[in-house]
Amino acid sequence: MPPGAAPPGEPPQSEPTERRYGDRDTSELALGLGYTQQSGFVGGAGYRRFVLDGVGLGAESTVQSHDGRTLGFLLGSLRLVPLRHRVAALVLTGRSGRVFLSDHDDGWGAGGGAGVIFLLAPGIGVEISYAILWLFPQHFCADLSGGCSIRGPDIGLRVGF
Repeated sequence: MPPGAAPPGEPPQSEPTERRYGDRDTSELALGLGYTQQSGFVGGAGYRRFVLDGVGLGAESTVQSHDGRTLGFLLGSLRLVPLRHRVAALVLTGRSGRVFLSDHDDGWGAGGGAGVIFLLAPGIGVEISYAILWLFPQHFCADLSGGCSIRGPDIGLRVGF
C-alpha cells in the first residue's frame, strides 16, 4: 500500500498542512519599541485577525514622544498578504483612524505601507516595512515640523496564533 493510503473501507488520511503567515482564522499580536533622533521614543501594539487566506483586519495603536510632545495613533487596518511562503511573506497594509497630539488639536490619518515578514519560527516573525501616513485636515498638521505626512521604515515583532 502506498504511503498515506488508507486500508480498504477507511477514509484516506490527509497530509497535515503547514500553517503559513496570513492563513484564514489565525490571529497575530504586533509589538514595536524603538527610539530615533527624528521621532524620539516610539512604542506600539496591534491585533489582527485573518478573515480569509491573506486578508486580515486589525487595530493598531502607536505612541511617539519627542521634544516634549506626545503623538498617538489609533488606527484600523487592512492587511493583504499576496505572497506567503514558509520562511517569508510579502505584506501590504492600509490603515486609517484618529491621530492625537498633546497640547494641540486632534486630527485624522490615512496611509499604508509595504514590507516583508521573515519567519523565525512557526508563528513568530520580524517585519521590516516602509510606511507613510498622511495627516488631515490641513489646519491640523500645517504647523507640525514634519508637515502633513509621517513616513519611514518600521521594524516590529509579529506573534501569530
